[in-house]
Amino acid sequence: MTTTFAPYDPVDLPAPVLAYLDARDDERFADAVALFAADATVLDDGGTYPGIDAIRAWVEQTSTEFTYTATRIGQRVEDGGDVVVQVRLDGTFPGGTVTLRYRFALDGERITRLAIAV
Repeated sequence: MTTTFAPYDPVDLPAPVLAYLDARDDERFADAVALFAADATVLDDGGTYPGIDAIRAWVEQTSTEFTYTATRIGQRVEDGGDVVVQVRLDGTFPGGTVTLRYRFALDGERITRLAIAV
């Protein structure tokens, strides 16, 4: 399994991953949700969000809970094909700064699973 990250380079990312990250950064939340498969799952901050309705609610809640900026700093492709992007968040949440790993599983042009972890 690959454990190191290459520097962030959007050219090397699959289109749905880049589109999701761009949509979230640009606060185009409906566009971000539209990238998920109907039966997709998001895992974030101890919660599991299965299906489009739960993912939509998660996007809306996490987009307004704190003010933050996101800086993409690294990426890699796992042996199983998952794409992992390192994102540093700086904002009004406890601690003020955190680096997260966004792990995407894809099926064609749809995100089937997104797991966000420290």
